[in-house]
Amino acid sequence: MKKYLFSVLLATLLAATFSCKNEPGKMSRAGLIPRGDTTKVDRFEEEIKKFEAADQVQMPAKGGVLFVGSSSFRMWSTVAADFAPLPVTNRGFGGSTTPEVMHYAPRIVYKYQPSVIVYYCGENDIASETPPQVAFQNFKKFIGETEKNLPNATVVALSAKPSPSRWALWKNFQQFNMMVEQFAQNRPNLRYVDISGQLLGANGEPDPTLFVEDKLHMNASGYAKWTAVLKPIITEIYNSKTPK
Repeated sequence: MKKYLFSVLLATLLAATFSCKNEPGKMSRAGLIPRGDTTKVDRFEEEIKKFEAADQVQMPAKGGVLFVGSSSFRMWSTVAADFAPLPVTNRGFGGSTTPEVMHYAPRIVYKYQPSVIVYYCGENDIASETPPQVAFQNFKKFIGETEKNLPNATVVALSAKPSPSRWALWKNFQQFNMMVEQFAQNRPNLRYVDISGQLLGANGEPDPTLFVEDKLHMNASGYAKWTAVLKPIITEIYNSKTPK
């Protein structure tokens, strides 16, 4: 009888364990997908198709500057003008996570053969309850795949930004930023740029005057802050790769 009860208890515990592992919202595939979306990485297919339609009309020239990542880039409508005369292509989409950028990379990154990739992603990973360590592993995988496919390109990785709506996550963002910064120190084709301080006010909290109504995305003043920091850096890298 005792042996029977032990077997039933063991079976119950094992069932509970596997149930937790497959519970919606938990990590799977070795933690390389965001918790908030463990199976579907093609939810922005329609946006990608629009990029491809634009490419058929006019394909960006090889060797340019490619902005890719989440909605902080998608909503940067003046980026080409802000970084003129650099040849800039913006492929920010949706509220994307790093696994989603990796999923679409053959269609919106590699084929352009850019010399500089400006990358902003990871914030949504963490906001969807992915731990900073896992978000960082996602980032490392993206860098590894980019180095394989574009060995001569330099990736300029921006830090996750502080914002009023996600201020409660700021410590997690800082952990992620620190790991990316340390990783970049040993990668010659990876440049980390901390843009977080540009969005903080004198009180050390996000300056609300730099954000639109959702308190997450930036307004023109916020993007002007980013441009002031990024343009000299990207221009220097681009010029170093461009034949005189």
